[in-house]
Amino acid sequence: MITSDNKRLIQESLLSLAETHSAAVNQLEQTIAVLAGVLEIDDVRVTVTGMPSRESGKKTSMPVADRATMTVEWQGRSCPLGNTLMFWFFERLVRSPNQYVSHVDLLDTVWDGQREGSTIRGVAKRLRDWLDSAGMADIANAIDGSVAGYYGLILV
Repeated sequence: MITSDNKRLIQESLLSLAETHSAAVNQLEQTIAVLAGVLEIDDVRVTVTGMPSRESGKKTSMPVADRATMTVEWQGRSCPLGNTLMFWFFERLVRSPNQYVSHVDLLDTVWDGQREGSTIRGVAKRLRDWLDSAGMADIANAIDGSVAGYYGLILV
């Protein structure tokens, strides 16, 4: 059984990891954007593949936020979201898989700083419902808002 002290320590460790790695992730995202522009690539899919799974060291692919079709794709399934806050929220989370993204970052990136933190919770709920109805319950359940002030797509 996990005690509240252990849960707090785990939460603090995860937040520390997210903060220390967010600068590197941001730098990689900027580099990808620059390279896509230089190479004149219009359809840049944000995805990470080859991440070890928890089960027997198998490789698993990460979900894809496809900007061209505004869909979430994963394990042969597709969930069209259109040009909605749900899509852009998911797209931001999938750029930092297994890391927590601050509400401030989400509000700046997805809402262009025009909303309050409570808006995020509603979009996350609707997104989970849509993914679940598209047969992607695992991805829906991986959208984690249990860390105060953060959301993450936690797949490991």
